[in-house]
Amino acid sequence: MGHMEDALGESMIIRSTISPSLKYGLQFLGMWPDMTYGIVNRLLFMLSILIMQFFQYHYVFAHFKFNEMQNLVDSLTATLDYSLTIVKLTMLWKNRRVVREILVAMDTDWRECISVDRYLQVMTSKANISYFCSNAMLGLNTIAAILYLLSDYALNKDKSDNITSRSFPIKLTFPFEAEESPAYELLVLTLFLHGILNVFTVTIVNALIFTLVLHASGQIDIICEEFKTLSEEKTPYNGNFEHSIGTLIERHNKVILFSKNLDKLLSFMALMQVFWNTLIICSLEIFFMISFHNEPGFGLVKIVFAYGGITIEIFIFCFAGEYLRLKSKSLADAAYESLWYNMSPTNGKNILFIIMRSQKQLSLTAGGMANLSLEAFASIMKASASYVSVLNAMY
Repeated sequence: MGHMEDALGESMIIRSTISPSLKYGLQFLGMWPDMTYGIVNRLLFMLSILIMQFFQYHYVFAHFKFNEMQNLVDSLTATLDYSLTIVKLTMLWKNRRVVREILVAMDTDWRECISVDRYLQVMTSKANISYFCSNAMLGLNTIAAILYLLSDYALNKDKSDNITSRSFPIKLTFPFEAEESPAYELLVLTLFLHGILNVFTVTIVNALIFTLVLHASGQIDIICEEFKTLSEEKTPYNGNFEHSIGTLIERHNKVILFSKNLDKLLSFMALMQVFWNTLIICSLEIFFMISFHNEPGFGLVKIVFAYGGITIEIFIFCFAGEYLRLKSKSLADAAYESLWYNMSPTNGKNILFIIMRSQKQLSLTAGGMANLSLEAFASIMKASASYVSVLNAMY
């Protein structure tokens, strides 16, 4: 990506759709191209998560009792969230060649935009949105994670007379005595930092999805602008006009290939996101009903932050799919609104082929079985609301 940064010069601030914070996150996860110790980073990080998962599921199985339903549901939420992180990282690392192709394509697109001001303006606006969204997601998710991880201490402070054991930020079972100082303080700090790191990892993946879709939409906007320019040409039969159409077709094919790589990267990840988030939402709703009837207070705030984070996470996937679909529809509309009927027969047929291809809209899928859209998000939220209504009636 260094060629792109040098070419834009010192006067430009925006050099890529990928924000600096997202770039550092991808480097930390070992996903940035040509990293020296990328494999070591991936192995160490995955090993730490697997160790956490072992102790988390040990806690879940140990408290799999009806009279400990609150502890079980509370622990199950974080446990499933960690499991989802493992799935996401595994899919990213498995498809690292696809990630590399995507990043190289983004680099090429930006270098091609340098010589045309209107192209650069479109991509810069998309990059500004990407920077803002990436930083906002990192900031908000970090605050929510801190409040969630520290909530148990606030709860125990209110019930200090009934405390029989010292709590940890993440519920798990250790094979040794962990509640004596200084081991307890060291473990609390380690678990707290690891929990923040897990949220950071999830946020980086979500920010990457949003950034890639914004980049694809920027390229689609450029094609739409070119169709408007073609319609204003006074001599649609000259060689330059035919060359412009050929460039449009080539750029359109690149967008199609980019979206296919994006779907290949996210398809299984999105399927697991929907499945796992459904389980987590159900767990949070059970925890909510128990806390609402038995222990209203700060515990409800903890559930609200967790529920909000999970909802935003699935919304990002669905919104990305919806946004890409609408942008591909706008491409078909722009091609149809061009003066294709005043062009030469060859150029007119090329435009018609673009219109026909654009009718097969670009999309992101969940395992290739369902398109990610706002309609899918609404269905998930509707099922969630129905589930909580049934729980409230039965409790």
